[in-house]
Order: sequence, then C-alpha cells, then structure tokens
Amino acid sequence: MSRPLTTDDSISIRLRGCQIYCVAYFICNLVLAEVKKDGPVAILPTQEALDADWLKDFFDGSTDDVLRHEFARGILLQSNGTAANFSSEAKALLKSWGNSWIETLAVNVPPGPYFYKNNALWQVLRLFDDHQGAFFVSLRPAEDGAYAILNDGSHGWSCRSLAVPSRLTVKDSPEKPFAEFRIAVKDAFDVQGVKTSMCNKAYLEVCPPATSTTRSTINVMDGGAIVLEKTKLSSFLSREEASESVDYQAAWNPRADGYQTTGGSSSGSAAAVAAYEWVDIGIGTDTNGSVRRPAQCNGVFGLRPSQGVFPQDGMFTIFKTFDVPGIFARDLNKLASFATKWYGDRLPKKSTKHLMSRIVLPIDLLPADDTSQQRVVLDFLKDFETHMGIPASRISVSALWAENPPKEADGQGMHEYLEKVGRDMFLYANYHSAAAFRDKYLQVHGRQPFVSMEMERGLPDLERRA
Repeated sequence: MSRPLTTDDSISIRLRGCQIYCVAYFICNLVLAEVKKDGPVAILPTQEALDADWLKDFFDGSTDDVLRHEFARGILLQSNGTAANFSSEAKALLKSWGNSWIETLAVNVPPGPYFYKNNALWQVLRLFDDHQGAFFVSLRPAEDGAYAILNDGSHGWSCRSLAVPSRLTVKDSPEKPFAEFRIAVKDAFDVQGVKTSMCNKAYLEVCPPATSTTRSTINVMDGGAIVLEKTKLSSFLSREEASESVDYQAAWNPRADGYQTTGGSSSGSAAAVAAYEWVDIGIGTDTNGSVRRPAQCNGVFGLRPSQGVFPQDGMFTIFKTFDVPGIFARDLNKLASFATKWYGDRLPKKSTKHLMSRIVLPIDLLPADDTSQQRVVLDFLKDFETHMGIPASRISVSALWAENPPKEADGQGMHEYLEKVGRDMFLYANYHSAAAFRDKYLQVHGRQPFVSMEMERGLPDLERRA
C-alpha cells in the first residue's frame, strides 16, 4: 500500500438512515475516463458473468461488516483482460442500490468498499463505537513495521471509536497467515512506534514509544493480522477490581447486568471479544489468572500457553516464573485456528504413549458442605474416571503435611503457614518490576508516582515482614 500514513478523516457516509463515520487510507491515484462525483465505490472481483444472485451474495451474504449497498453507487471491476457481463437483473439490482456508473479498474487492488475522492482511491475503514470502554487507542499501520495512533486528536490516550477495515480487502496467504484475524492487544505489549501505558498515567508520561514489537506477537503482526487497538488492563497487571481503577476507567463487562467485574488483569482484551463481533482475538497476559479469570467473568474462551512456549521480550512482566501471553475469543474454532498458527512449530505433537496413569483429587479444595459447586466437580470427576478408565485417588494434602511438617513451619498447619505466601510473592514481584520506572519518575518530578490500591494494601505487611 502506498503512503500508509496518509489518511482522511473527513469522510462520512449515510447508511440505512444512520450516520456511519469512516476514515480512509490512501491507496492510489485514479483518473477515470469520465469525471465522476466523489463518493463511495465498491471494487468487485473478476467474474465472467455477474448476475443478481452473485451480487446479493457479495454484498449481503459475506460476513463483512463494512460493505453496504450504498457502496454500489460506483462500481470498479477488477480487470483480467476480458469484459465482464452484467445480466439485466444484475443491472436492475445495482440501479435499485443507487448505482450511477461502472468502470474497469486497471490497477491491482483487492475487492471491497472504497471511496473515490479528488481523482484518488481510498480504502474505507468503518468507525465502531467503543461503548464498553475496552480500549485505549485505535492503531493504524505506519512504515517499516511500526504503528501509529489513529484517533480524533482531541481525546489523547482515550479511545472513542475503532477504525475497522473490510474483511474483503484482506485474504490469508502463506506469507500472511493471520490476515483473517482482527486483534486487540493488551497495553502491556510493546508495539513499535506506540507508547505502552500499563494503565498508569505516570508510566505513560515518562516512557517513550516502543522501538520494537513484542517478540511473542511480532509473527502475528508481520503475518498480516489487523491490529485494531490497545486494550485496558489492571494497573501494572495487579489484581485490582474494576471499582479500584483510578487513572483510567475500567472496561465494562457486557454480560449479566453490565456491572459484573471484568476480572483482571487482561480485562479489556476479554471484554472486547465478548462485546464486539468485529474483534476476533484478544491478546492478553497471564501470571496467576489474568487470562483465565477475565475469560470466565466475560463468558469467552481463554487460552494460557505453557510457561516458556513464547518469549517474554517486549512484554511487561511482573513475575517471570509465571508470566505468559494468552488469547481470548468468542468462537472456539477461531481460537483454535489462531492458536495453531501462533504456536507454529512450538505446537506439541499429539501422542497417546504418555497419557496420565493416575487421577488425584485433593479433597482439601472442595467446599466443606454439600453444595451445587461440589456436586458439579464430583459429577465431572465421575465422568472423567469413566472416560479414562482410571479410578481417582482422594487425598488430603493437609493430612500429609501434618504427618511430615517442614521444620520452618514451627508447628503451624499448612493453611496457616502458607496463607499469604502466594499473595506476598506476587505483590513483591509486582512492586519491584516497576522499580526502574519509579526511579525515573522520581528523578523527573521529585516525588513517587501513584501506587494502586491493591499494592498499597499489601506493601505495609510486606515491609513489616521484610
């Protein structure tokens, strides 16, 4: 695409009684045989015979959410050296959609919705409102693999709508295997040319734009994925709830009554794929539940890869032993397709030689009383035992601890001794992961930056025990 940074945000098209605002990328200069009025146009793929059924399928039968009948006002036909034939029914259908002219296109441009303006062809991107508040900024491709922010210029690091290209203008290929996917990226991943905020105003202020893209996602972006935006998260990947988000309002959960927590820390990525059909994949991170919990809260599928499968370079980490990138999707087939391509050669080979030989149920983890939750777990276990042909062993970890307690416990029971270990390890690593940023902020402003409520709750206890 020529001049990828050239955009036009003045285009608006009235579609079916609603004002749909669009921005457009410059594609090429295009001087037609006769002077044409500026307006929406559709590029049609090469066809020997163009009948009404084919046109209906192209405009109405596709899964595209940008193309509409109004783009049929002008028709540009991809040329293969032979003249295309429109049936009389096809011509009548186009006329009913407002068509006033048909021309042959001499340059190679993918089919889909475009805009003809000032003797130039522009690719149209539809603006969808972010009514769930899941995003920070809309992105657009720049030069040399970098990206730039695409917004209205008056809201800063606060997104109001997302620029979404037509699915018809992209197509998978061996060189671009991710071209079918529209993705939303958690703002804990570096994207070349764009700042990373970590959902913290102070961090956004002092940290420069990224000079490279996170290694775990670079193959996705270079592979043709449509990167729509950067999504909100819990500040510095903490476990803060939506009501505790201070610098930026948390994303809204589209499920239930709309006030259910989105979970954290990959809240925006999960809320985006749950709320919007025009987002295929949300990319997040997971330390001790930051993909799994938002997936559960927002009613979507989540995948946390095994530790070490993907590199952490360019991904903000707080606990390197556990931090991994992860993905969300509404559609399980789409998640599986994306994951297969994302893993590539890293995908484990299927084998039946080393299947499990034992099923263990730690009874300490079950609710003490007979509850519906306990019954669901036990019913699943029964089915699993039957399917695998292996009876489950029920053990009490607490009893095993009592039989052979470690000396360091000094007589304490397992739950008492380990009660705060997981939390303290997480908070300690979380706090110190941002040490360089805090030092830089102190140097610039002469004071420490804001610390989230979750961190403030845990730090005093950690300092007392240090």
